[in-house]
Amino acid sequence: MVLLPLLLALHATEKIPRVVDSTGKNAFDDLDKLSMAHLKERGHRLFASAATCYWVSIVTYYLLWKAYKHVSDLRAEALMSAGIRAEQFAVLVRDIPSSSEGYSTKQQVDSFFRQIYPETYYKSIVVTENKAVCKIYEELEDCKKKVARAEIIYGNSKEVNPEGVRPTHRTGLLGLIGKKVDSIEYYNKKITELTPKLEAAQKVTLKDKQQRSALVFFTNRVTAAAAAQSAHARMIDTWTVIDAPEPRQLLWTNLHKTFYEREVRQYVVYFIVFMTICFYMIPIGLISAFTTLPNLRKLLPFLKPILDITSVRTVLGAYLPQIALIVFLALLPKFLLFLSKAEGIPSQSHAERAASGKYFYFIVLNVFIGVTIGGTLFDSFKDIQKNPDSITQKLAASLPGNATFFLTFVALKFFVGYGLELSRIVPLIIFHLKRKFLCKTEGDVKEAWLPSDLGYATRIPNDMLILTITLCYSVIAPLILPFGAVYFGLGWLVFRNQVLKVYVPKYESYGKMWPHMHVRILAALLLFQATMLGYFGVKQFLYTPIIFPLPIMTIIFSFVCSKKFYRFFQSTALEVASQELKETPNMEIVYNSFIPPCMNADKVPEEQLNV
Repeated sequence: MVLLPLLLALHATEKIPRVVDSTGKNAFDDLDKLSMAHLKERGHRLFASAATCYWVSIVTYYLLWKAYKHVSDLRAEALMSAGIRAEQFAVLVRDIPSSSEGYSTKQQVDSFFRQIYPETYYKSIVVTENKAVCKIYEELEDCKKKVARAEIIYGNSKEVNPEGVRPTHRTGLLGLIGKKVDSIEYYNKKITELTPKLEAAQKVTLKDKQQRSALVFFTNRVTAAAAAQSAHARMIDTWTVIDAPEPRQLLWTNLHKTFYEREVRQYVVYFIVFMTICFYMIPIGLISAFTTLPNLRKLLPFLKPILDITSVRTVLGAYLPQIALIVFLALLPKFLLFLSKAEGIPSQSHAERAASGKYFYFIVLNVFIGVTIGGTLFDSFKDIQKNPDSITQKLAASLPGNATFFLTFVALKFFVGYGLELSRIVPLIIFHLKRKFLCKTEGDVKEAWLPSDLGYATRIPNDMLILTITLCYSVIAPLILPFGAVYFGLGWLVFRNQVLKVYVPKYESYGKMWPHMHVRILAALLLFQATMLGYFGVKQFLYTPIIFPLPIMTIIFSFVCSKKFYRFFQSTALEVASQELKETPNMEIVYNSFIPPCMNADKVPEEQLNV
């Protein structure tokens, strides 16, 4: 509302004899007249641009402060609700030291916490190594599904032939080779064999495969919240106690990892991510450079007849680099989520937050910075070779021109992305294929139809990228602002509908994603301020030092927000946990909700769970 009319008028009405053509590569030459490229060097109008840098920063601080307070209130309201949530009565204990008196891990945990919390301690579940028992459990569940499916096929066949045709299959690879057997008899026999095998494996696991971590339960929320915030040992590497995640999002294979193992894994993962960012920049830069129309003409001469068609040239010039970039980036998120889980993170939500952070810095460094550097170096390589000192000036001068790339990138995101999101064509096609060839029971149909969750690990970093691009070009090329506004305005409408009516959440983390988003928005603001410092320098603006306080203000603002708000997002405040519940919790239900499916209490006697 402020930048667009003010800056467009300033840029468009500047009288300058020569305009540097920095956008010719994307065929949007006239846009230079609406950007800072059209302003004179050392001109007085640069004062207005400097003032708008302060305006952008102050508005960002104000909105972030309001948002942090709002999300903090929402978190408090959710945690204070009178409903019973199992995770609010439990803590996760890691780095349990070995017992010098020969006690089992279960006995050691019970003794330690009963001594500290004699009135409110309930009991504990020791984490076990469940790989073998989970394998048997999954095989058993698979057999149950297959026998149910075979019985439905057999029942349907009786509608054609009163005697029916019993389904058969082969026992070899993918059911294509091996001995041919009656499916119902075969799977029923397998279930009969696997059930006692599972029970025996459960008992062995509970007795012999206990690990040095546990879930500890208390009879009220306040004690659990206080325990999660307290130091239970003098040394940091023993008796580490944190809030328990929801039962459905525990990463059981990570719970036993020791303090030093987690630290080493974290730094190794950071190194791998750093190397990934560095090496991914090379192909991203090449994609940016090679997919421009002039370069396609040089490198692929046989495309010239197609590129000479006006309509094709216009579409390809606007969208080809962006499509190539989006496809390339689609390969990365699962790898980053795998790396995040490899750090030893205890919950799915925490792993997705970590993957989200890695992906954000990756796409900012490789897409935003990589596209700018890659395109400029490729176009000006000979000039830079002759005069290496000109590289800074070349990069800064290319900024307004690269705005056209990002403008069409943002437009493609909301035109195509939101259309696919609302129509959900891909999930619909997948569902009908599954229903046609794989679904035999009502349960199969429901499972095939069940929507996924929002996908925070990729969704939020992509939105943060658009915010970063919009912020960084808000003063240099203000025409990008309407596109950013449309992206987030449409996004609010589309995803409000999707979140409320389509997606099914896999977990609830009570707003813990927000502090990470807050930090990344401030990182984007810092990048904007650094970009403006560099560009004012290229414009030879004598009063460039007036921008220097902005990065310092951003760092101070980040520090103040962290000190004021972040503690409550790390752990539950006791004033929140002390709110009365509408009913007394059934601690046995709370306790059983944390038992992994493969160790289900229905199959394991209570006395076995407490050995």
